[in-house]
Amino acid sequence: MKKIIRNYGIFMLFQGLAISFFFSIYQLFLVEKGLSLLEINLINGCFMLANFLFEIPTGVIADFFGRKRSVIIGLWLYSFSFLIYFLSDYFWQFLVAEIIGALAATCISGALESLVVDALNLEGGQNLSNRLFRKAEIRSIGVLIGVIIGSYVGQFNLAWPWMLSVIAFSLLALLSNFLFIKDEGQIKESKGGRLIAVKKIAQDSIFYGFKNKRLMSIVSFAAILSFSVQPINMYWPILFKDNFNVPVKFMGFIFAASILIIYGASQLSGLWQKRIKCEKKAIFFSQVFTILGIFGCYYFLDLSLFIVSFLIHESGRGLFNPLYRSYVNRSINDKNRATVLSFESMLTKAGAGLGLIFSGLIADNFGILNSWFINAVILIMGISWFLFKNK
Repeated sequence: MKKIIRNYGIFMLFQGLAISFFFSIYQLFLVEKGLSLLEINLINGCFMLANFLFEIPTGVIADFFGRKRSVIIGLWLYSFSFLIYFLSDYFWQFLVAEIIGALAATCISGALESLVVDALNLEGGQNLSNRLFRKAEIRSIGVLIGVIIGSYVGQFNLAWPWMLSVIAFSLLALLSNFLFIKDEGQIKESKGGRLIAVKKIAQDSIFYGFKNKRLMSIVSFAAILSFSVQPINMYWPILFKDNFNVPVKFMGFIFAASILIIYGASQLSGLWQKRIKCEKKAIFFSQVFTILGIFGCYYFLDLSLFIVSFLIHESGRGLFNPLYRSYVNRSINDKNRATVLSFESMLTKAGAGLGLIFSGLIADNFGILNSWFINAVILIMGISWFLFKNK
C-alpha cells in the first residue's frame, strides 16, 4: 500500500511540474499573440466542451482496455498539444491544441484515479483514500517549481515555457511505465461483443451517476464552483500586470505563493473535517474562504491587501479538493470507476466551460474585477443550495 501511495505521489509531483511551466504566462502569451479576453476564454471554453464530449468515451476505453495504457496515451497527447502551442500564432491553431489537450486530460482523468484506488483496494486499503488524495496534493510542489522556472524563462520569450512542458511530459510518459502496475481491461470478448460491452459500460455508469443522489449533489456543487472560479483562474496575471504593473518574471512567485497556500490547506483538510465533525459542512465552510478572498480582491486597491485576499481565496480551494475527491470516491463502486469518474469530470468541465464563456463576456464589457464579483455572488448561491440540499 505504501508503494502505491508513494508512486502516485511521484507521478503527481512530476505531472504538476510538467504542466505548469506556462501557467503564470499563459494569458500574457495569448494577449501577445493578439487575442482578446473573450477569445482567450473561448479557446478554454472549447477545451471544456471537448472535455465534456470526450470524458465518457475515454473513461469507457480505460475501463475496457486498461487504465495504465490510457494514462500513458494521455501524457503523449499532452506533449503533442503543447508542441502545437509552441509553434502557433493564430486563434484556430490554439483551438486545435486545446482540443488535443482535452483528449489528453480525459484519457488521464478517470483512469489515473481508478488505477490507484483499485490497486489500493486490492491491497486492503479501502480506508486510505483520504490519505491518498492528500498525497496527491504534492502535485502543488511540482507546480510551484514549474511556474517559477516558467516565468523566469518566459521573460525572455513567452513561447519557451511550452517547449519545457513538451520535454517534461515526454519524460513522464516513459517514467509511468515503471510507476504503475499493469492492469488489464475488465472485458475480453469477440470484436462484436466488445462494442456491445463498451456501450453497456457507458450506459450503466451514466445511469448510476444520475441515480446516485449523494454523488450528484456534490458533483453539481463542484460544477457551480468550477463555473464561479473561472474568471479568477483566467485573468489574474492580466490584472496583476495591468492594474499593479507587476513584471512577468514575478508572476511565477505569485502563482507559487498560491500553490503553497493550496498545498498547506489541503494537508489540513483532514484536521478541518475532524474539527467540524461533518464532511458536508466541512466542504461548505471551506468555500467561505474562497468567497471572502474574491470579495477582498474586488474591494482592495492596495497590492499587498490584494495579494492577501487572493491567497485567502486559494486556501478555500485547497481545503475543498481532498474533501471533494474522497467524498466522490466513497460515493461510487469499483466496477466501472473510471467511467463514473469521467461522468463526474464531464459535469464539472461543463460548468467550467459555461463559466469561461460567461466571465469572458462580462470581462470584455464590464471589466475583469466585475466578472470576479458577479461569479462570487453565484458561488454564494451555490454553497447555500448545497447546504440546504444536504440537510
